[in-house]
Amino acid sequence: MFDVRRLRVLDEVVRCGSLSAAATVLSYTTSAISQQVSALERELGVPLLIRGPTGARPTPAGTELLAHAGTILAAVGAAERAVAAFAPGGSGGVRVASFASAAAMILPRAMMRFRAAFPGVPVELITADPDDGVALLGDGKADLALITEVPGERPLYPDVVAVPVYDDEFYVVLPQRHRFAGAPDVPLTALARDQWIISSATGRCPDTRVFRGACRRAGFVPTVAFRSEDYTTVQSMVAAGLGVSLVPSLAAAGSRDDVAVRRVAGTRPARRVGLAITTTPDPGSALAAFVGLIRTEGTRLRGEDRLQHC
Repeated sequence: MFDVRRLRVLDEVVRCGSLSAAATVLSYTTSAISQQVSALERELGVPLLIRGPTGARPTPAGTELLAHAGTILAAVGAAERAVAAFAPGGSGGVRVASFASAAAMILPRAMMRFRAAFPGVPVELITADPDDGVALLGDGKADLALITEVPGERPLYPDVVAVPVYDDEFYVVLPQRHRFAGAPDVPLTALARDQWIISSATGRCPDTRVFRGACRRAGFVPTVAFRSEDYTTVQSMVAAGLGVSLVPSLAAAGSRDDVAVRRVAGTRPARRVGLAITTTPDPGSALAAFVGLIRTEGTRLRGEDRLQHC
């Protein structure tokens, strides 16, 4: 009998078209994925993949095996869900902590698809900023936490496994009567003398570090007039003409009619939205499936022009 967990790995490799792409989705190394497939081939006594420089495709035996994969994995999943109800805690559910804009823009579709795939596994959404979400993770009160980090900098939460989901571009938000409100994009240097409204007073917050780093690269130190932890309040202040701001796309979605949202000219600042987990989940688990669905949603968002939704 073969290890069903390896069938999940093979299925992901064929779906993605390569070992490296499957490794990214499953949060494994490419070497580990290769070892899992090789072990499955040894267990069955036949080659299952044709590996090449442009990717991987199934052999006839691999195609035949994968024709049964849906039935096999569905049966295993049903058994897991049935047994999960008897586990300590009783629910066998997934608890995800998320800050508000990610909860609104990333999680709903992922949760919908997860519920269709795992109808017996409940999902609990806990509203929490990234610091609090990671604390819940450490206390065993959450299974996943949505976090933000600054691309290229050292990890903000080194004690957890951070899985990238979406690089969230920052947009300039201007009053409708601002001199650059009609421009297709705005160089930050042109706003060096403006008053700024930002989301946090602390240097730890990734959003603030992205903002200050972008201003530094543009050659100026911003004059900060107001601060608010809530991006809705930030946009209200901009609409009132109290200053300009730099807002991530997830928070700018569905922006007010009385502000202008424009791209930054040149290098576009961005924060990295990621998933924090205590350890890499087993490929066969509901948690691993939920991680994969959230990452798929991040891929979908990358393919959209977020500005048209702002």
